[in-house]
Amino acid sequence: MTKEHYISFIAAISDQGIQLIKLYSEGPAQARLKIAGVRKIFAYCNLHGLFEVKRNALPF
Repeated sequence: MTKEHYISFIAAISDQGIQLIKLYSEGPAQARLKIAGVRKIFAYCNLHGLFEVKRNALPF
């Protein structure tokens, strides 16, 4: 991704609450989430807005 196009937030929603991680354009597009019990994961891209990350697209 370019600096004009990057994911700035990732949020995971579970029974325990919401995990929110801020990502920075100069850093890697990686986030560590406690995945147990997570029902939905959302990301916010500064170009395309908020979108849901499908579980089958994740590497676990």
